[in-house]
Amino acid sequence: MRLLQKTLRDKQLQPLLLVLAVFAAAKAAFLLRYHLPIWDEAVYLGMGKYVYSLGGSGLWEILRPLGLPLITGMVWKLHLPQVLFSEIVTVAFGAGSIALCYLIGKRLFGRNVAVLAAALLAASPVFFLYSSYILTEVPSTFFVLAAIYFFISKRCYLCGSSAALAMLFKFPNGLALAAIAAAVIIPGVISRKSQLWPLIKILAAFFLVTLPFLVFNYVFYRPFTSNPFDAIFRPFILGAWHQSNPAKAITDPLLNYSFYAIEAFKQHFVFVLAIAAAFLFWKRKWFSDPGKLLLASYFAIYAAYFTYIPNKDERFLILFLPAICIFAAAAFFEVLKLSRGINLKHLKPMRSLALVAIMALLLLSFAVAGYKDYHFYSWRPSSEPAVASELYKSLPGLGVKGAVLTSEPFFSVYNDNLFIYYYFTSFEGIPQELKALNDWQQNRTFQGIIYSNYPGTLFCPQSDSECTAARANLYDYVESRFKPVLNGTYYDGLVSYTVFVSPSNQNKQNS
Repeated sequence: MRLLQKTLRDKQLQPLLLVLAVFAAAKAAFLLRYHLPIWDEAVYLGMGKYVYSLGGSGLWEILRPLGLPLITGMVWKLHLPQVLFSEIVTVAFGAGSIALCYLIGKRLFGRNVAVLAAALLAASPVFFLYSSYILTEVPSTFFVLAAIYFFISKRCYLCGSSAALAMLFKFPNGLALAAIAAAVIIPGVISRKSQLWPLIKILAAFFLVTLPFLVFNYVFYRPFTSNPFDAIFRPFILGAWHQSNPAKAITDPLLNYSFYAIEAFKQHFVFVLAIAAAFLFWKRKWFSDPGKLLLASYFAIYAAYFTYIPNKDERFLILFLPAICIFAAAAFFEVLKLSRGINLKHLKPMRSLALVAIMALLLLSFAVAGYKDYHFYSWRPSSEPAVASELYKSLPGLGVKGAVLTSEPFFSVYNDNLFIYYYFTSFEGIPQELKALNDWQQNRTFQGIIYSNYPGTLFCPQSDSECTAARANLYDYVESRFKPVLNGTYYDGLVSYTVFVSPSNQNKQNS
C-alpha cells in the first residue's frame, strides 16, 4: 500500500498513471459486452485446455507457440471463466506495454517524449483493439519492450530472458535477439573496441529460458520425426509456412511493400514525423547511444521482415509499433524546439504557422484515433449470440462427449471434448484429411464431426481446381459415414454448419 501511495505521489509517473487510467476505463467498457472469440483466439483457448488436461480436452496445433496457452489453460484449470479472465490478462499486458513504452522513452529522450509516446501507443486503434483479443501480439510485445528496457538498464540476464519469453509467445520475436546483437556489435565495430561479454550473457539467458520448450518438443515430437533436429524445432519448421500464407498474401507488389507504412499512418497522422526521426537519427547522432541504436534496430529489422514476407496482417504492426510511437514523439518535440528557435523577425509568422500546424496535426491525430477506438465497441454483441448458445454449446445435448473432428476451432472454447482439427490443406492444395479420415476412424473412435464453410477452413487458391473439387466432395464423404443431427446458418447467413455424430453414438443416445 505504501508503495502504491508513493507511486501515485511521484510527479514523474503521474502522467503515465493518467494514461493507464484512461486506457483501463476504456477497456472495462469492453468487458461489459459479450466476447465471441475469433479463430486464433479459439485456438489458443483450446490449446490451453489441451496442455492442462494432458491431451484429454481442447485441441493442439503444433505450429503455435506455447506461451499464451500456458496462461489461458491455467485460467481454465482454476475453473474461472476462461474467455473473460484471459482477456483481462491480455489487457494487463497491454497496460504493461504502455508503461514500458513510457519508461523506455523517458530513459532515451526524456519525460515529455515518454508521455506522448505512451499516449500514442494507448490510443493507436490497432493496439487498442487487439489488446482486448486473446492473441499473442500484445503479450509478446510486452516482453520485447521488457528486453529493450533491461538492455538500456544493462541487466543482461533479464534482457535475454525477456527476449526468450517474447519468442515463446510469438516465434518471429526471435528477431529481437538480432536487434539486440546489432546494438552490441555495431558500436564495437565503429569504435574498434569489441565488447561481446554482454551479448554472451544475453545469449546464455535466452538459451536457458528457451531450453525447456526445446526439450518439450524433443520428448513429444521425436516419435513422429525422422531426426532429433526436426523434433526439437518442429513448431518452428511447421510454422514457417505461415510466412507465405496464401489466404492473407497481397499479390500487388506496391501494396505489399507499402502495407505497414499505410497501416502505421492509419493509426496516427502524426506518425509522419517518424520520417523526420530517420533524419534526426543521423543529424543528432542518436546512433551513438546504444539504447537508441537498439530501438532503431528493433524497428528496422521487424519492419523489414514483415514487409518482406507475403503474409500481411494489420495486427503484426503491433510488434514494432512502440518504436514508431517513441521516434514520432521524439521528432515532434524536436520540431517544436526548432520552431521556437527561429528568431528572425520576418520569419515569426512562419514560426507561428509551424507551431499551429504541428499542434493541429497532433490533436487531429488523437481525435481520429479516438473516434476509431470508440467505434470498436459496436463490434461486440451486448449478449450471447445464437451461434454460441445454439451451436457451439450443442454437443452435450447431442450426446457427444468423446473426441470430435472439427473444421474450425470455436467448439473447443465452449466444450471440454478432445478436438482434432482438419481445417488445413497441404502445400499441394489437397486436403490431407480426406486421405487420412479412414485412418483416424480406424485408430480412434470419434463421436462427432463438425463441418462448416467458415472462411479460412480448408483454404484453396482460386486457380487450384483439384483442391476445390476435393473440398466440395468432403460433405458427401463425411455424410456417408456419419449421421447429420444439426444444421444451421450463422454469421448473417454467411457460414453454414453441420454437426454429425457416429451411428453407434446415435444408437446409444436413442436407447
